[in-house]
Amino acid sequence: AEEEEEEEDSEVQGEQPKPASPAEEDKMPPYDEQTQAFIDAAQEARNKFEEAERSLKDMEESIRNLEQEISFDFGPNGEFAYLYSQCYELTTNEYVYRLCPFKLVSQKPKLGGSPTSLGTWGSWIGPDHDKFSAMKYEQGTGCWQGPNRSTTVRLLCGKETMVTSTTEPSRCEYLMELMTPAACPEPPPEAPTEDDHDEL
Repeated sequence: AEEEEEEEDSEVQGEQPKPASPAEEDKMPPYDEQTQAFIDAAQEARNKFEEAERSLKDMEESIRNLEQEISFDFGPNGEFAYLYSQCYELTTNEYVYRLCPFKLVSQKPKLGGSPTSLGTWGSWIGPDHDKFSAMKYEQGTGCWQGPNRSTTVRLLCGKETMVTSTTEPSRCEYLMELMTPAACPEPPPEAPTEDDHDEL
């Protein structure tokens, strides 16, 4: 029995490959100077190509973003354009609501958790005489056995830009109010007064 155990031990030891010694690795013949120069040049060219490819992708992404931004209707005088690159939050007892105009609306639990989409940008839905008074965000996360979530954003005149309220009037249909100076009517041009003529 002891002889059998010794045989098994020798078999196990024989299965282990011998690691190459550092001395053997050093025996690898080095490339001659000309070959090494070709290798270095090829690597440098590859690095430059990869860098150029990254720059091209970044440029294409920037162009796509600009084209998308240009495609939006920011109002008769572009007064809502400044909202495009901003996001605004409103914290309630249960949720943190986030509005990124012309992009999306979301909510996430106040105590932490994944955000839920309440819709992505759809269109302006104000009445004909006041088209830019309301936005629609559609195709948000689906409700359990219900429709996809959607949000209507009403724009109100105010000195600051901020989300002032969020409600859910109907199941999975949200109503958000955004106060912004861009929603304020432009004052009519002042007519010259008699005093102005007197000063001239």
